[in-house]
Amino acid sequence: MSTTPPQARRFSRRLFLSATSVTALSFVYLPGVGRVRAQPYPDAMATDYQGRLCYNENPLGPAPAALAAMQDAATLSHRYPDFYSSSLEQQIAGYHGLAAQNICAGAGATEVIRLIADAFLGPGDEVVTATPSYGQMGSEAIANGASVVHVPLDADHCIDLPSILAAIGPLTTMVSLVNPNNPVATIFDRVAMEDFLAALPPGIVVIVDEAYHDYVQSPAYESCIRHVVEGRPVIVVRTFSKAFGLAGARIGYAIASAAHASLIGSTQQFGMISRASQAAASAALTDVPHLADTVDLNQQAREMLATGLTNLGLQYIPSETNFMMFDTGTDAGSVASQLAAMGYQVRTGWGMPQYIRVSTGLLAEMQGFLDALESILATAVPASPEIPSQLALNSIHPNPFNARCRIELAVPSREPVSLILYDIAGRKIRSLVEGSLPEGIHEIAWDGRNHTGQVVAAGVYILNLVQGEYAISRRMSFVK
Repeated sequence: MSTTPPQARRFSRRLFLSATSVTALSFVYLPGVGRVRAQPYPDAMATDYQGRLCYNENPLGPAPAALAAMQDAATLSHRYPDFYSSSLEQQIAGYHGLAAQNICAGAGATEVIRLIADAFLGPGDEVVTATPSYGQMGSEAIANGASVVHVPLDADHCIDLPSILAAIGPLTTMVSLVNPNNPVATIFDRVAMEDFLAALPPGIVVIVDEAYHDYVQSPAYESCIRHVVEGRPVIVVRTFSKAFGLAGARIGYAIASAAHASLIGSTQQFGMISRASQAAASAALTDVPHLADTVDLNQQAREMLATGLTNLGLQYIPSETNFMMFDTGTDAGSVASQLAAMGYQVRTGWGMPQYIRVSTGLLAEMQGFLDALESILATAVPASPEIPSQLALNSIHPNPFNARCRIELAVPSREPVSLILYDIAGRKIRSLVEGSLPEGIHEIAWDGRNHTGQVVAAGVYILNLVQGEYAISRRMSFVK
C-alpha cells in the first residue's frame, strides 16, 4: 500500500473522478475479467426464474423481515435515504462485534470493490491475484492504470497462497483473494492464511472477498475478519446478495481498519443505497431463522447435485458454496446451450472448456436440472467448430501500432456485444462495436481515431469486450 497521501499520488481514475464533474464524466466500469456469461434465457424467464442456475442467487428470496421492512420503507420513497448509510453501518458493525468506523457500505460488493481499487491503486501499482477467480478487482486495477499478475490455482483447484506470496514483487501494492473462491467453490484454510500474512512484505494490503462465507461448512475455514481486528493490513468484502437473498437490493460492505475504511469511502457518492435497501439489510441481519433455512436448503441441494453427478459418472469439484463446478466430459458450451433450451441457465468459461458452473436452487430444480443433463449427455453431439464456445479477444495485431490495428474476437451467440476503447484514465474514446454480431470469428479495425474522427494521442489504451456478464479487457499501445 502506498504511504503517499492520496492527493499526491500519480494520476489515476480515483483522482480523475474526484477532480471532475460527475455530469461531464464518461468513465468505464469494467465488469470482472473472468466472469462468464450466462446463456440467454427466454423472455418468459424475466418473471419466472425457475431454472436460473447461473447467478448463485438465493432461491428462497429475502427474509420475511426484510420484505416487510422494504414494504414499510416504500411509503417513504419520497424522502432521501440515510445518505451515508450510517445507521446500517452501525448495525453491521454490531453484527460483527466491531465499531462503525470499521464498516463502509456500498451499492453491492460491486461498488465496494471499485471504491477499494480507487483508494489503493494507481498507475505503476501491481495487484497479485488468483486465476480462475472472481475478476472484478483485476479489471478495476487496469482501469486505474495498475497491472495484474495472475497466479494459477493448485492441483486441488484451491488458491495457492505460497505461489501468490512468491509472485509478489517490488511494485505490488495489493493482493486480491476470494474465499470461498468463485467459480470453483473451494477455500484456503486458516493455517495457510496465517502463514501467508506472517510472511507478507510490508506496505501491501490484502483484500479478501467473502461473498459466500455463510455457506461454508469446513472446520478448516475461518473468516479473515479476525485479521482486521488484530491490525493486519486486511480488508474483507461481504455482500447481502447471496445467503441474505438481497441480490436485487444491491448492498455490500467492506470491513477494515478505521483508516482504511475512511479511505475507501472517501470518493463514494452520497445516497448510493436506497432507503428500501437499507431497511431490507437492517432487517435481514435480525432474521436468523431465514439464514438458517437458506444454509440448510443449500446443504440438501448441494448433496443432491453431488449424488446426481456421481450417478452420471461425472467428476465435480467439492463445493463450499451455493454453486458447483463439474466436468461434462465434452464441450461445456454445447451442453450449456442445450440446457438453456430446456430452461436451465448455467455458466461456462474461465479457461475450463469442459466445465459447467451450476448454482444450487430448490430441490425440484436440482432434480429437473439433473434429468435434463442426463438426457443431453445421452445424445451429446460435438459443438460446431465454426461457432466459438465462449467470448474471446483472440488477438490485437500489431500491438503496438502506429496507423491501424486488427482486433479479432470470437462471439458465441447473438446476444448484444460491445467493444469499447478507453484511455488509461477510464475515459471513453470510441465504440467499435455496439449491438449483435453473428456467431463466429470477427475482425474489427481501429485507425487510432476517437469518436469525433480525431487522431488520439500516443499512449496505452484499454479495449473492453462485453457480452452479457462476460467481459475481457486488453491493453493496446498507439505510437506515432
